Amino acid sequence: MTGFSHVQDSRLLGHLFSTTAMKDVFSDVATLGCWLEVEAALANVQANLKLIPEDAADAITAACKPEHYDLAELGAEIAAAAHPLTPVIAAIEAKAGDHGQHVHFGATTQDVMDTGLALQMRAGLNLLIEEHQHLMSACVTQAKTWRSLPMAGRTHGQHAVPITLGLKFALLASEVQRHLVRLRELTAVLPVQFAGAAGTLATLDGDGAPVRAALAKLFGLVDPQQSWHTARDLIAHITSQLAISAATCGKIAHEVVNLQRTEIAELAEGAAPGTGGSSTMPQKRNPMLAQNIVALCRLLSVQPALSLEAMMHEHERDMSAWSIEWAAVPESFIYAHAAVAQCAQLVKNLQIDESRISHNLDLTGGLICAEAVMMDLAGDMGRSEAHHAVAELISQARQTGVSFSEALNSDARISALRTPEQIAKLLDPANYTGDAVHTVDRIVRELE
Repeated sequence: MTGFSHVQDSRLLGHLFSTTAMKDVFSDVATLGCWLEVEAALANVQANLKLIPEDAADAITAACKPEHYDLAELGAEIAAAAHPLTPVIAAIEAKAGDHGQHVHFGATTQDVMDTGLALQMRAGLNLLIEEHQHLMSACVTQAKTWRSLPMAGRTHGQHAVPITLGLKFALLASEVQRHLVRLRELTAVLPVQFAGAAGTLATLDGDGAPVRAALAKLFGLVDPQQSWHTARDLIAHITSQLAISAATCGKIAHEVVNLQRTEIAELAEGAAPGTGGSSTMPQKRNPMLAQNIVALCRLLSVQPALSLEAMMHEHERDMSAWSIEWAAVPESFIYAHAAVAQCAQLVKNLQIDESRISHNLDLTGGLICAEAVMMDLAGDMGRSEAHHAVAELISQARQTGVSFSEALNSDARISALRTPEQIAKLLDPANYTGDAVHTVDRIVRELE
């Protein structure tokens, strides 16, 4: 019996770190399939350009069927050859018979593998776009549901001023939408690779550029009109964007972990009976999904650094840099898809405790509206004097144990300017959420 070699492939824990859909995109089957697809496309393009016989293209296309090949056998041959593609080329040549001499005509290994990778990344980006749409939709739904519910806004971990719960979700939805825009842009700039041994296409004696252009058109990829064998900035950009998208998921998940804390308990991860518990403490209800998302984002955060390392190629080709991507790119896509998919589920199923939100909003006895009082008085006293006066009264209230409203109403300066009814209105958090509701409505309108 053999064990798994990576946690993504674990039958026990793999679902926490991956999705089946994205693993399928970067599986051995898919990778080999893309290489074979590129080799067949190359033969057909070259036949159309009269560079190889049409019969050769037909034979090569027939030979490039994934079902003809045994992955274990190819893997053993790749290990023996210490080269990722030459055994594959040899196998195609053997199956193409007399036309085997036209396989891989004028190409180099990186042409095939990079073009194959571009096809895989496009499929992966499309999966991520779909999952980002689910996450954005979940955030929009929560924003609409809680558009006007006042809650404590927190800065530096402390009560600041009132916001609405809907605003929190609307801002997250807007952030996810920006990721969607960038992901869609990336799908439109993925390039074909066809440049020959050192980027000169000397093997085809002037016919290389038309071959590259035809390959790009056939695959729906960009024709870069040059080699990008050592120009790996787009790969680094893509892995960075995946990490950025995941960081948003990490932020959302970390917020859930914090707001589900016993001392706050304003919301909770939606969980089916029997999930999220402790092996020993019956009372526990742990935010297991949220914590897993945070872990995924931390795992993903190191991948862009690896892709930056992979940018530093030496000369015209450099396996020590290029092969980093063989690990970093699939892991980035797999972790990112798991993080976004899990985050969409997390947001969609959140349980909100309105009474606890209201309770926490009143914890400071109105101090969360101190800025509202200060700004209202500033029209009569000036901002600086109003700030000083309110801060002084807050200090007195804390020392004497009286409520903030009582301290305000008992102060001669304040009572001369505002009635108790006006003070009560200023201390109502619902009256000091500013543009929160308007912002929610605008974002929801734009995203829907």
